[in-house]
Amino acid sequence: MSHLVESDASDEDVLYSMNSDTSDADSNNVEESVSGESERSQESSDDEGVTMIAAQLESWSGKVLKPNLPYYDGELKLSNDLESKMPANPSPMDFFQLYFTPELIAYIADQSNLYRVQAKKTKQMLMTEADLNCLLGFLFYSSVVPLPNKRDYWSSFCRQPMVADVITRDRIMYLLSILHFHDNSIEKHKSEKVEPILRYFNQRCKLINCRTREELVD
Repeated sequence: MSHLVESDASDEDVLYSMNSDTSDADSNNVEESVSGESERSQESSDDEGVTMIAAQLESWSGKVLKPNLPYYDGELKLSNDLESKMPANPSPMDFFQLYFTPELIAYIADQSNLYRVQAKKTKQMLMTEADLNCLLGFLFYSSVVPLPNKRDYWSSFCRQPMVADVITRDRIMYLLSILHFHDNSIEKHKSEKVEPILRYFNQRCKLINCRTREELVD
């Protein structure tokens, strides 16, 4: 049963149907109609865009690009100075030391020992160049043979002789705690912690490779 209510706030009579859903149904129909038209319009616009892109591709796909580039065999060659110093049958370590030179090893050991004093971590002996080489070997090995925890390489359950027979666990942990690349007392920005190493590697890369005009670094 519908009720009619007359509004006193307007000259026109306004009818409110309390029990009828006709008004809601009409509203829903209008919304669905508008939504449907919007979706069809969007689909039509997308189709036109795809058709236009396809037409553009067809107009450009008829020609084969033939770049006029010099021949390059893709082989990197050592500079003449370094090549003359390499052994006849170089080992992987020989190539590694082209980048990680004894000079760099000595620099890192010195900076680490300086930080050791600055941070008052003097419970163990100074870091030697041999210590740093052992640390580098451990880091490389642990990346190839990963274990859940660094201490596991010395544990009785999963002991790794290649590591455990060369250096003790406590020594490795200590070396990691003092490893440093730059003097903290003159550091102005945190990026300076690694900048000396990056600059050194960049210089070595320029010296090692025999560059030609066919090479490009992007």
